Amino acid sequence: MKPDVVVVGGGPCGLLVALLLGRQGVQTVLIEKHAQVLDHPRAMGVMRRTNEIFMQLGLLDAVMQGGMRSSPDALSIWFRGAMTGEELGRARMPDDDTQYSPCLKLHCPQPHIEKVLRRAVLECPSVKCLFGYRLDSFEQGPDGVRVSLTPSGQQADRPEPDPGVDTMHARYMVAADGDRSAIRDALGIVRRGPGERGRFLSVYFQADLTQELQGRMGLLCNVVDSEMFEAFVAVDGQSHWLMHHFLDAQAQHQEHTSDEMRAVIAQACGIEASRIQVLSMNPWVMSPSVAPVWRKDRVFLVGDAAARVSPAGGLGMNNGLQSAHNLAWKLGHVVRGSAPDALLDSYEAERLPAARFTFENSEGNSSEVFRVVEAAMSGRWDEAREIVRHSRRAAPGYGQDFGIVYESTAMIPDDTEPLIASDVVNEYIAQARPGHRAPHFMIQVDDRTESVLSLLDYRYTALLGPKAEFSQYKRLWPSAIQIADGRDFTASSDWLDLYGISEHGAVLVRPDGYVAAREACR
Repeated sequence: MKPDVVVVGGGPCGLLVALLLGRQGVQTVLIEKHAQVLDHPRAMGVMRRTNEIFMQLGLLDAVMQGGMRSSPDALSIWFRGAMTGEELGRARMPDDDTQYSPCLKLHCPQPHIEKVLRRAVLECPSVKCLFGYRLDSFEQGPDGVRVSLTPSGQQADRPEPDPGVDTMHARYMVAADGDRSAIRDALGIVRRGPGERGRFLSVYFQADLTQELQGRMGLLCNVVDSEMFEAFVAVDGQSHWLMHHFLDAQAQHQEHTSDEMRAVIAQACGIEASRIQVLSMNPWVMSPSVAPVWRKDRVFLVGDAAARVSPAGGLGMNNGLQSAHNLAWKLGHVVRGSAPDALLDSYEAERLPAARFTFENSEGNSSEVFRVVEAAMSGRWDEAREIVRHSRRAAPGYGQDFGIVYESTAMIPDDTEPLIASDVVNEYIAQARPGHRAPHFMIQVDDRTESVLSLLDYRYTALLGPKAEFSQYKRLWPSAIQIADGRDFTASSDWLDLYGISEHGAVLVRPDGYVAAREACR
């Protein structure tokens, strides 16, 4: 087999890379050791920017079907002793509207997202899925990567191993093989971070807490006392939960049985243990870190293989999916011959600083949690309440979602100065300067009202003012689709001011929704 790209790892990021490549007609092989999607929830927060990617793929409705149905009373609530005990304070749900995006935030468990992406990938004729296989070894050469595979031992949806897939040669390889990436280790790339922050046992369980949490249902419910701290995450807002149980440094997860965890849950929730059904348990280590290199010749790191951030804030999967989006369109253009290999260098140049920004934001969230726990367990309850009352988690996070700016050779600067928000995490100033995300505005297309972002696909898109000369911009950006105001859509003239162009101007938007060039023509 000689695919264009081999993607190793079939979690959300690997699946997204494979799907985006396949829909561009790139011959892709996806290798995933697990035959089936694991049902134990992990990541659950889906940011607005990530939902824009699902919208572009036509998958947003399917993803939203797995989202939380009920509206929580708060983002995070802290309890003393048990969920039935004193409420120490809460962080309200952050503001969320469609001012900056057609998409809202979503609380949706990762297994559902993986299943949606798997179905889409399996329907893509350009992608061959090898579920139940693992990578044995790989070797880079001047014209590609040779990989060796073996069945993982898990039962896949096939009667016997596919013939001829034990070795293959591809032009590029994407390492989406997770936190303990064997590919990253083989490349000699070492992630950098503050070290291990703690070991946890994630316990997925079922218990109806509706009665106990009337008016006190948080997406996050934290229970703390002088000798205990348990963090609960609502999975469906009804009866399914995750508890993150802190382990002693020397403890092994095998030492804890379902019965023991049921007793811990019962104490922290203030209910009878008989009401609790433990569904699964999974150990994990909080060790945030970022790889300093994301490309090594023909191999690229993506997802947790490239950067793992603190789970506080739910930014990790989003960072990985947005990086996957950035990489996939570039790989597609290079493989299909419409761009040089040098375009791929902009992946690291753009997404590594974005990951570091996200890392620092997540560290701030994590630090706040630890400050509350330390104050409470030390008996400084007023201090704990005050930290919760001023929680940074209640802010909207618009800057994190839409304000990340790229600086690379994959755009043409127009020598304008950026508008800088005073709070780069939570405030966002919409601007169509090259390197910024193209601002959202509503348009009319035939009898439909939709976001201008819905017009973007896998090619460059030139948004033209109502008096722009088509031939001029065709010469300037020959490979771009031309979308003109007055011909292809109608919109308020305010969009010209928003984008910083005149009626004769135009903006070139990349497949990932970022501005590549701007001709103001003022």
